[in-house]
Amino acid sequence: MTLSRLAPIGLLIAFLVAGCDTPPDRQRFPDITFQHLPPIRLDVAQIEIGSNYRSSDHADDNGAEYPALPETLVADWARDRLQAAGERGQANFTIVEARAVRVPLPRSSGLNAALKTEQSDRYDLALTVKLEAGNPISGKSGVVTETVTRSQTVPENMTLNQREAVLFNLLDAAMKDLNARLEASIPQYMGPLLR
Repeated sequence: MTLSRLAPIGLLIAFLVAGCDTPPDRQRFPDITFQHLPPIRLDVAQIEIGSNYRSSDHADDNGAEYPALPETLVADWARDRLQAAGERGQANFTIVEARAVRVPLPRSSGLNAALKTEQSDRYDLALTVKLEAGNPISGKSGVVTETVTRSQTVPENMTLNQREAVLFNLLDAAMKDLNARLEASIPQYMGPLLR
């Protein structure tokens, strides 16, 4: 066979081998849930869960990069933990903010950049919720507002799977912080409404 006939065969083999490249396996993360904890029983007949935050209104929001949307997890917390245990009245759980932002960090240039691994991005997560409840029969009411913020920087040489793990851990830690704060503040500011 001549060299001119082998060239197309070589190209075909190269394309076939390149086509066999498979993307890395995506990690599966456990669900972030609070169903295993006892409910917070409120002396109201119903609980409304809503959100004043829309990630689509913020061009820099990167919540979609997280294993679960922060806003969805905050609403899930309310469904997992809050329970209506009264005959009258209402509680409103409102997501004020569930903002996730990736901030590119400045890096060195020249020889310094080649000699070290630098932090390339900082991920910021801010969650704010408001719980209002009242029972017209007992005349009891209360309001709780809590904010949790978390940040994490990541190095420039991080793989996609490593970055996803960082985002999962950041979100998990923020949700645990929010749960702990609400567990403390609801009895403090809504004690008469607890059952």
